Amino acid sequence: MRNALLLLSALILSWAGSQTFPSLPLDHPAAPFILTYEVAKAKGATAEFNKMEGVAIDQKNMKLYMAITDVTKAMSDAEGAIAFEENRCGLVFVADLDANYNIGKLEPLVVGGPYDKDAKDRCAADAISSPDNVDVDAKGRVWIGEDTGNHRNNMVFVYDPASQELKRFATVPDGAEVTGLHISKNGTVFMNVQHPDAYNIYPFNRSVIGVVNGFNANTDDFDALAMPEGDETRVARVAAGAYQVLGRSGDAMPNEISGAAFGEVRALHSQETLLYCNNFDGNMFLATNDAATEGYLYTNYECVPGGMSKIYIRQNSEMGWDVVQGEYVDFSSVNGTRTNCFASVTPWNTGLSGEEYPAESADAWAGEASEMNTLVGGLANPFDYGYAIEVMPDEGIGTKIVKHYAMGRISIERALVMPDKKTVYFGDDGSNRVLYKFIADEAGKLDAGTLYAAKVSQEDTRLALEWLELGHGVSEEIAQAIRELDSQLSASN
Repeated sequence: MRNALLLLSALILSWAGSQTFPSLPLDHPAAPFILTYEVAKAKGATAEFNKMEGVAIDQKNMKLYMAITDVTKAMSDAEGAIAFEENRCGLVFVADLDANYNIGKLEPLVVGGPYDKDAKDRCAADAISSPDNVDVDAKGRVWIGEDTGNHRNNMVFVYDPASQELKRFATVPDGAEVTGLHISKNGTVFMNVQHPDAYNIYPFNRSVIGVVNGFNANTDDFDALAMPEGDETRVARVAAGAYQVLGRSGDAMPNEISGAAFGEVRALHSQETLLYCNNFDGNMFLATNDAATEGYLYTNYECVPGGMSKIYIRQNSEMGWDVVQGEYVDFSSVNGTRTNCFASVTPWNTGLSGEEYPAESADAWAGEASEMNTLVGGLANPFDYGYAIEVMPDEGIGTKIVKHYAMGRISIERALVMPDKKTVYFGDDGSNRVLYKFIADEAGKLDAGTLYAAKVSQEDTRLALEWLELGHGVSEEIAQAIRELDSQLSASN
């Protein structure tokens, strides 16, 4: 089987030279959902946001939060619609939600820095740096996970809007970023360690999926965690409770019927192992009881190709968690997946993953086409990737997977559904990106709706938003349009 895969890979590489990037005119009915970024710019949306990352909602106080990792490039070049002062330490925006879950303005709330290029921590150690993951607990506190090279160790901070107090809750080991920050409805904090240095202390020499035991984010307070010193820089630490590793890249998933390991990504048809991803990302905990003490935990793999694990976990009498069983998530029904980043849980208790950095040009696709071709066992279509993906446990064994093409093809950091079950906001990661909103036709169904992009005007440090309609889409029709473009991939063979 291994030799057959190598032969197939060689054939794919020979095809790749003649592979073309599909062409679709911007006036095509499916273009707003396949070439979303280009259509948004053509219609006048503001493409100046830099490293727009996670979004989170405080439903009680009707606030939306959005992380900006790095306030540079078009956000600080004194040109265009957005003109902030450069801040390499980033910030978190806040917006008021109206009764229809619309937002009209963004303004800075938690600001990183100051920045000192000569300091050991170039961004001040007691302030945020490069915020990425965000979530909100029942107290209304904003949890902020970092993806930064400007702190010696990446951290989790908690900001209380009522007291305006910012406290350090966690640090992760050398070389790692905080991912998968997720607060379940019962206050359990999930968080992962992504791409740690190999010289960290076991088990933190590989990416891990983890949970904080003995601490309830919805009810408990904590004393700020001190900065790590010595060997503390090479492990994961929390201010309260204890950090438990649930899974580690390359380790077997308990009771997984096919023998799959955490982080393993397989070819769709041969089922040969292609890679072990060391980049665990978004967590989606789907509780199966009212107390949220057991359920399915889905975790994204942020690699090319991408993937996802599914484990069933149950809280035990010692307040830790038992991993009861695991399952490899098979994406063959949607032609695979890639770069699965931050994630969310829908109001109807399903997972919502996102595919980051879709190729928006032939040059971009050339850099990863061979890996995706090997995944699918032929010529992969770049327009199959870059969408919000809904996942839910299927009957018996398996996972039902739905790519929501109508929500648009963008660099999805996190897609977050509002409590109305119709409105969705996105983090669109990358440079010079656009802020989007999707409104579904029916509550609880994301397969059809209207996609919008924001046109921005700045008032001091506030960004006023005008929502421009990009189009109304139906996922089934958009999927068909993508399949009609498959013929262009081998047109020159």
